[in-house]
Amino acid sequence: GGGNFGLGLSTVFARKGIPTTILVRKKETADYINRHHRHPTYMNDIQLPPSVMATSSPQVALADATYIVHTVPVQFTREFLNEIKEFVPANVPVMAASKGIETTSLGFMTDILGETIGTERTYAFLSGPSFAREICEGLATAVVIASDDIHLADDLADLMSDESFRCFTSRDVIGVEVGGAVKNVIALAAGMCEGLGLGTNAMSGLVTRGC
Repeated sequence: GGGNFGLGLSTVFARKGIPTTILVRKKETADYINRHHRHPTYMNDIQLPPSVMATSSPQVALADATYIVHTVPVQFTREFLNEIKEFVPANVPVMAASKGIETTSLGFMTDILGETIGTERTYAFLSGPSFAREICEGLATAVVIASDDIHLADDLADLMSDESFRCFTSRDVIGVEVGGAVKNVIALAAGMCEGLGLGTNAMSGLVTRGC
């Protein structure tokens, strides 16, 4: 995915010296990124590392992948994966950084991935309070990577962590997915508390209890 968060995570990998290819929908977008090292639309003022390349061909992007990082929004994930699944190499681990619940099925990313590209491969799920721009700018960020395969989570955490981007690990896939899905709802409610002048106690109680 070539949206904001895809750009942010590609920067994380590139800073660690890992060749990274972004799969985008339009050839002209890929050409622009490769020529100018920035996205024509998203965070256009952010310079991407030279080792970040882009392509609109799933065959080119995925053929030699060691890991696949998925950042397409949840509501578009099923359609997108069904379009490219024939090019996804068998047994290559996939890390999803998309947060939310699919409105049509009420499924999480773990459900969508298994139903589209199979249950034989290993999966990991990245979540946490992280804005793409701050990741690109190298500001301190902490996330969690959850997986049923804790060795995969540890490998990805080691691969991505540096002095400004810290990855913690967990086996609680559903907990991490639920947290990623509901955090923005709670944030909106907290903003309402602020706007209504209900006070810090009320906002703290809301954030703590989640209801």
